[in-house]
Amino acid sequence: MSMGGQFRIEAGGRALPRRSALYGAGEDMRRGFAGAVSERRYDGPAIGLVEAGTFTYRTEAGEAAAVPGTILFGNAGEGFGCAHLDAAGNRRAAVVFASDLLVEAATETGSTQPRFAVAALAPSPRSLQMQAAIRRLVRSDRARDDVLIDLLATVFGLPPVATRRGSARETRRILDIARHLNDHFAEPHGLGDLAAAAGISRFHFVRQFRRLVGASPHQYLIALRLRAAAQCLEEGNAPVTDVALDAGFNDISHFNQLFRRAYGIAPTRWRTQAKP
Repeated sequence: MSMGGQFRIEAGGRALPRRSALYGAGEDMRRGFAGAVSERRYDGPAIGLVEAGTFTYRTEAGEAAAVPGTILFGNAGEGFGCAHLDAAGNRRAAVVFASDLLVEAATETGSTQPRFAVAALAPSPRSLQMQAAIRRLVRSDRARDDVLIDLLATVFGLPPVATRRGSARETRRILDIARHLNDHFAEPHGLGDLAAAAGISRFHFVRQFRRLVGASPHQYLIALRLRAAAQCLEEGNAPVTDVALDAGFNDISHFNQLFRRAYGIAPTRWRTQAKP
């Protein structure tokens, strides 16, 4: 990641849309012609999903044929090359993230090398969930740190949910944080701050929180806010916009979307049905 908190695929390249303090995500399109070779260098650790194009991809970890559905990996400062096999160029969904998160992921596996060990992963049923996670990170304009951490856990061979039990002290701290979120759901809560309060890494915090609570911190907070909004709609007459803002949502269209997904109907209809 370059200076100023920007996330770039390659040194000197354009910055990807920033989603949170941990990552940026967006689409990367490259023009090319058969036989053309481009040599570049990664600015930060990156994971990309080939959406269109066929080319040969090479990093220090090896060489692979890239086709739609191939997942590409790159380490910070690592050189990489693409040799196009046709004139169509290529398009990929790309996620670039903070290097220290890669260190946390490697630490969880006991690896002494916080780097991706392979250049690419071929399309297969095994990679479908990873492909979906990359698309979700790229297409959502909101922070989904939990999705990124789950993706890295899969890449490093960890199960989606932590299986290792934390210490009694760690468990107590995480449950204390869950209670704090319940009492202060309308306030902003950064993942780094929550993990620091638990005294563990962000990567480990998300996985242990999910193990204990049954949802990621993000999912849990959204559920708390939706529950509070639904109750407010049932019991009061405040405008829906005020209800959403008071519950901690700062985007009304996003609130309406989440509410419909959770309850099956629009907030206004929910209020109407709740009235005697």
